[in-house]
Amino acid sequence: MRIAIIDDEVHCVEGLVLHLKKMFPEIQVVFKGTQPEEALVSLADTRPDLLFLDVEMPGINGFELLDQFPDGSFDVIFTTAYSQYAAQAFKAKAVNYLLKPIDEMELQSAVLQWKKEREMKNSLSSDRMKELLTHMKREGILKNKIAVPVSEGFEFIETNEILYCQSQNNYTLLFTADKRKLVLSKTLKEFEKLLDKYFFIRIHKSFLINPNYMKKYYRNDGGYLVMQDGKSIPVSKSKKELITSLFDAITNTA
Repeated sequence: MRIAIIDDEVHCVEGLVLHLKKMFPEIQVVFKGTQPEEALVSLADTRPDLLFLDVEMPGINGFELLDQFPDGSFDVIFTTAYSQYAAQAFKAKAVNYLLKPIDEMELQSAVLQWKKEREMKNSLSSDRMKELLTHMKREGILKNKIAVPVSEGFEFIETNEILYCQSQNNYTLLFTADKRKLVLSKTLKEFEKLLDKYFFIRIHKSFLINPNYMKKYYRNDGGYLVMQDGKSIPVSKSKKELITSLFDAITNTA
């Protein structure tokens, strides 16, 4: 649990931290403070799971602070000495509303209820995702596609568009039919496992190829393949017989 606490009274902040850590030792307090303006910057960076928020504070109040986070990226429990804000708090989609001085049992109950609802929501999301993936596979949407990690996140690539993969230390260079080169944060061994069912072949310790894009095989100079993009790729001794057999099979089929 990643927790943030914003209250303009220091003793309220520290008291809440003390109670929470006593009841829930696993919590991580990612931000605690008395200045709402400072909290705006910190919340954007730390993205807590749950925010304990006072209402009346100097500068901007709790509701105005929440207005700066319309995406609802964290849940909120209001902590205030004023009961008249309860309706407004729940309109702002607060998960609970605790009146000061905060009762320890009410605090524990509020957090336990939040945890239970959060786990239920995550479970429903997980089940929905499984249904979606099953549907996509059944409809062929994900057929022959893999998700590869790129610097911006992930990218879906058709496996039949991959020419070959080249090892580069702990990274892999992936070359595509449309002449793109992707630098991926996976080892070649990991890609070998991922692409094995699509009949990619590890012909050298540094190369994994799509046999559909083989153009020519040279036996001299140790043996090497020329791919359709003109790239020459060495063939290890243990794979020479396999490559020869592949070309023979293609010739006989033709």
